[in-house]
Amino acid sequence: MSPRADVVKPLDAYRLAKAYVAVHPGTDYMIGSGDSMLPLYKDHTVIITERMPVADLRVGMTVVYSGHSGFPVAHVLVKRTSEGWIAMGVGNPICDAVKVTEDNYMGTVVKAFEPTSSPMLALLENESVTSSKQVAVNQ
Repeated sequence: MSPRADVVKPLDAYRLAKAYVAVHPGTDYMIGSGDSMLPLYKDHTVIITERMPVADLRVGMTVVYSGHSGFPVAHVLVKRTSEGWIAMGVGNPICDAVKVTEDNYMGTVVKAFEPTSSPMLALLENESVTSSKQVAVNQ
């Protein structure tokens, strides 16, 4: 029930997400980080979310919720319990300790754009071609 990502050029992922959100009220976008959703979503995939009633959530949907550290987590719903939804990263061996509830639910993934390479690297490469400005790099 989770949408497959459209594979696009690195700088197009952000641009397409921004354009989608502009014409679909109630949606938002964020950039995924990490490998917990492989093979469904790779690192740097830009996901579009839409908040829907928690009662409308279903097994197999990818949702974003506030995890134990307060950061957003995008994982697939596995099972509904009386305490909330159990979620799990597609590539993870165990379910998440934090349950998805009305209080921490942020939205459901409705669209995704997978860049063919890192958007940051593409931005840096593009910047070096179009500008003489120096770019700071942490080593």
